[in-house]
Amino acid sequence: MHRTTISIALGAHLVLAAAGPAPAGQEPKPLVLVFDASGSMWGDVGGEAKIVAARRVVGELGERLADGTPLSLVAYGHRRDGDCGDIETLLPTARLDRAALGRALQALSPKGKTPITAALTQAFREAPAGSTVVLVTDGLETCGGDPCAAVREARAKGGELVLHVVGFDVALQDVSSLECAAQAGGGLYLPAADAGELAAALGAAVARPADALAGSLVVRATRNGALQDISVRVEPLADGIAVAARTYASAETNPRTIPLADGRYRLRVRAVGIDGAAEREEVVEIANGARVERAYDYSTGAVSIGATRNGALSDVTWQLFAPGDRKRAVATGRTYRTASSNPARATLPAGTYDLVLTALEISGRPTWESHGIEVEPNGTARVAREFASGELAVEVVRGSTLVDATVAVRAGDKGIDQGRTYKAASSNPIRFQLEPGDYEIEVAEIRGAKRKLSVSVAAGVVESRRVDLDTTP
Repeated sequence: MHRTTISIALGAHLVLAAAGPAPAGQEPKPLVLVFDASGSMWGDVGGEAKIVAARRVVGELGERLADGTPLSLVAYGHRRDGDCGDIETLLPTARLDRAALGRALQALSPKGKTPITAALTQAFREAPAGSTVVLVTDGLETCGGDPCAAVREARAKGGELVLHVVGFDVALQDVSSLECAAQAGGGLYLPAADAGELAAALGAAVARPADALAGSLVVRATRNGALQDISVRVEPLADGIAVAARTYASAETNPRTIPLADGRYRLRVRAVGIDGAAEREEVVEIANGARVERAYDYSTGAVSIGATRNGALSDVTWQLFAPGDRKRAVATGRTYRTASSNPARATLPAGTYDLVLTALEISGRPTWESHGIEVEPNGTARVAREFASGELAVEVVRGSTLVDATVAVRAGDKGIDQGRTYKAASSNPIRFQLEPGDYEIEVAEIRGAKRKLSVSVAAGVVESRRVDLDTTP
């Protein structure tokens, strides 16, 4: 069998689709297409209207289907504005007639609403046993229905079918209801951002008939006893389709059940909305149609970060790192000098962290580090740092006249800070907040004299120096 592989980049997702004729000697499975022709399908994607792209892609899919494939086509929203009953079976189940499929698609002109639930219910009633039902939609239910519940009801009544859902240009929406419907239908949710991805997603759906996904991977995620939203990617280690999914924080999709054929897969999971949660990876195997379960706990705790200077709230930046890693902070922030933000609070996955504080109010922006901070689930690790500083005030004059000069502060070979006095009382004397210690001060009149002096600064003390350039050095 000839197989074409198409790769789609979807941000954090990757879908690989394999499409082609049914293997020799195997009867093609019935296929029911549920096509969104609601008004929003006139929207633009990739430089063309979505309806134009979808007509073309579904028509091309028909060209690739095996001869004799039992096919039906159900559409909604194509005849009347605002009518939730605007659902029509354009092609009842019959052997594939490519010309008829093309004519039916070209006749669709988007007008109305998105009655996904009612359209699926109608499609399920008409679907032969063993059907693959594929819903292509660019939006969510707009007629008050619950597609997930409708799928559950159909399957509970003995409907021998699988439902795949293709979300066409719906990346910015909460698609949990669509993912729930796909899960309830024993199928996949496949996102498609443009025409190329739509073609690949449809190929993936058609390549997975109802009896090809006997096994399943069940992923559950929690955080501090509640359901946690995570993204899931399942990549086959051999040939096949890689699938992306999410659990959301809903019992309808968490645990998330992903139907899979027998084989070995690389499983990658990442928490949604938790700073610092590293991607987790493992290899799982589905054998003899087994159900394999995985549970991930993303329980979090907090770090409380307080900073003061000479006893008063102080503005610092903070960074939390994994131990020994300074390349990428897992969380960052700033305390400012207000009680609403100081102490600051960071919520993180339970674990061990290093903290780096940088004092913004002290010249040279000195740093302070704390290592091995233990964050327990539901707990709070508290870290407080007191910074000390003294003030150095340097006035530069000639007699009673203020002088424009640069003033540089050094500690040994290290430059700490510098500034300019100008000839204004608002900036002359120039003031520096410095850590307690000994400093060398270099004063240079603009295009004039220079002076050097030494000074010691103590915590909480204002140390003043008057440099008169008229005096002998």
